[in-house]
Amino acid sequence: MQSVKASLRAVERAVHWVTVRVIPLRLMRHLLYLWMIRKPGNFRRPSTFNEKANWRIFHDRRDRIAAACDKMRMKEMARAAYPGPQLRIPETYWFGTDLRDAPDLALLPPWVLKPNHSSGHVLFGPDPQTDMAALLKQTQGWGNKGPLALGEWGYSEAQPGLLLEERIPTPDGAAPTDYKFFVFDGRVELIQVNRDRFSSQTATFLDTDWNRLDVCWRIMPVADEPRPPELETMLEIASTLGSGWDFIRIDLYAVDGDVWFGEYTPYPGSGLLRYRPMAFDVEQGKHWQLPTPEQVRLGQP
Repeated sequence: MQSVKASLRAVERAVHWVTVRVIPLRLMRHLLYLWMIRKPGNFRRPSTFNEKANWRIFHDRRDRIAAACDKMRMKEMARAAYPGPQLRIPETYWFGTDLRDAPDLALLPPWVLKPNHSSGHVLFGPDPQTDMAALLKQTQGWGNKGPLALGEWGYSEAQPGLLLEERIPTPDGAAPTDYKFFVFDGRVELIQVNRDRFSSQTATFLDTDWNRLDVCWRIMPVADEPRPPELETMLEIASTLGSGWDFIRIDLYAVDGDVWFGEYTPYPGSGLLRYRPMAFDVEQGKHWQLPTPEQVRLGQP
């Protein structure tokens, strides 16, 4: 069964990227939506969450969207919005375009390597088994199959480059649990918890009282998530970081009482989130009041 699912995912990815490469952007977005959501999307008068995310991709050109797609800028934005010590922001060890200009990677504390202008790519170190030649090869294509190729405008405004930053410490060295807060006009309405990102990943949806919702994302399993002791602090931080946004997803981590900043996410799932049941997409969309054309034109919140 797992091999069948893996094969189906491989076919889906292949169709996805062929579509992206050869078809004009607007038509491509409509076709991807039809492929992923299994019905046409109304991007002119959107009502569901996914439709509104696509509206943002097509129409919203405010600078805050661009800042939320640039990892260096989003750190500055988070510090300005929440300067208190309760929010820890990973230290930047190096930023540049040529990894060979970075400090000796073997001598740095545990680090994470990411593209500044894309998402979905990450490497961890130091790793004695990985040399510079291997890292250069692994990072060469970063950005080619990312959000920019999907038409997510904000990433076109981000400064191209590589970012080396502090790795969030965990007791066992594993990737920390990812808490994703869906914030609408400063209100947290939904929490998505992703656990074991690099192994048997689960994605669980909960309300702000930590009641699990009867929904799942595509074929990803859910888990019986323990309520984190840092939840109230994370809710307060997410609400503050999301203040003034019609919608933004705030990604945080909680480790041994500390809350760490992950990122701002303006285009969750590129507006192609296939839920079960899809009625959840409709309910999410009700929380999102899109900005007026005048607000977008003037760059207003």
